[in-house]
Amino acid sequence: MKPWQLSIAVLCGRVSRVEVLALRCCGYSVRVVFRAGTVHTLEYAAGLPLWPGLALLKERLRRCGMRQMLLLQPESHDEIIGRPELLEPDPGLWLALG
Repeated sequence: MKPWQLSIAVLCGRVSRVEVLALRCCGYSVRVVFRAGTVHTLEYAAGLPLWPGLALLKERLRRCGMRQMLLLQPESHDEIIGRPELLEPDPGLWLALG
């Protein structure tokens, strides 16, 4: 999905939420969850699904009409340094964009 397509979907009220997945050492993956239940990946550029920086991504989402996003981190700092993983998965962090 391209950013202009996200703008149209937001304007039409079809977007439920935007989930940003922080991937260790390689960027951010953006999943757009629609009210109908479908999920699409927001592309950074043609053929590039990963966004290099969070500031750039937040600005693009603001321009598309999004007011908040859910930031998810699949690996906690504890898991990276070798401590036992959490008993419950991280529910994510809602970040305001505007």
